[in-house]
Amino acid sequence: MVKDFFAKKREWSKYKDMILGYYLTPYLPKVCSMGRPVVIVDCFAGKGRFDDGTDGSPRIIAQAIKVWADKGKQVEALVAEERKALFCQLEENVREFGSLCRPVHQEFEKTIADINRLARTHSVFVYIDPYGLKPLKFSLLASIYRHLDSGTSVEVLMNFHAPSLVRNGRAALGLTKKETSDNDEGDDSEDEVKNTMSPEEVDEIAGGDYWRKIVSSDLAFSEMEQACVHEYMKCMAQFFKGVCCYPVKEKYAHKVPKYWLLFGSRYPGALVLINDAVCRARDRFLKKECVDNMLFDTRKKDERHDPARLQQAMLTVLGATPRLQRRDLIVRSLESVFGEYLEKEHRYAIYELLKRDALYSASGKKKFNDTEWLSRQPFTGGKRT
Repeated sequence: MVKDFFAKKREWSKYKDMILGYYLTPYLPKVCSMGRPVVIVDCFAGKGRFDDGTDGSPRIIAQAIKVWADKGKQVEALVAEERKALFCQLEENVREFGSLCRPVHQEFEKTIADINRLARTHSVFVYIDPYGLKPLKFSLLASIYRHLDSGTSVEVLMNFHAPSLVRNGRAALGLTKKETSDNDEGDDSEDEVKNTMSPEEVDEIAGGDYWRKIVSSDLAFSEMEQACVHEYMKCMAQFFKGVCCYPVKEKYAHKVPKYWLLFGSRYPGALVLINDAVCRARDRFLKKECVDNMLFDTRKKDERHDPARLQQAMLTVLGATPRLQRRDLIVRSLESVFGEYLEKEHRYAIYELLKRDALYSASGKKKFNDTEWLSRQPFTGGKRT
């Protein structure tokens, strides 16, 4: 961990926690309506609050669940921290929430065991924001994901440090350090690089050996990162119906993210919720850096919610299949423009396409529910012509 990490909350940490908070707001009422108790688990909780007074993830989680606990819903948080000095401060920083937010002093493997126990009786949301890569053995995470087979609601939001995976992977194979194009202040992964992992240890974290070919290639560092993330998502997709990712950068102009947020859920609707959470956080980040106190709006064209770009994405999706229901069209479209447009913008884009006969509904109406069939070709008698 970087020295004095908790002295001041850095911009990328604000970005990450903003997404967490934005997601929990619509997630909790939906999952609380399913009839099971709900538990939010923060696996690497830290101190709970930064020295500058800014709330960390444990307090963000606790504040979100208190709203629904006050309405009589069965919801709680388990916030784990293995470092004794941090845990003592964590206890103090979440004390006001009482039994709603239970701090535990334990290692990640013990937290995984707790999650596996709770998943038998609870709906579980797991937030994983580690100090480095080493704790994240894929086999441990898979033990949580397997609960999906029994119908349990399990979702995960993970800070996946792809730059560290590439650096550690290259070091494990005895390759030279790959230069990046961005200024790198150093982060909590650098100590891991100094203590070189074996290739087998990296395999355990990555969920396979796919990374070896990637980090040994002639790809640029950012391309290696992206390739590793996409392969890792394939590992997650063995368990989750929906998996998505979002790169969080320190600066808008940077090519190499500080880390990637990965999300997994079995519910298509959850992908819409996380898309909106990312979109709102992204808009705040870009507005602060590219609009506020600037003479001109310095955002790129594809960062400005261009409706024509979204409409084209939808037409491209429907060009590959005869018809889709509205909900499925929205979900598949957001995969290609993830975090760039809100759900309501997707709905409005469909309405505009219908108005200009670029899209057709089975009912012939322009206003309908999410089960309405849509196609690029007209329907006749309930069937597409």
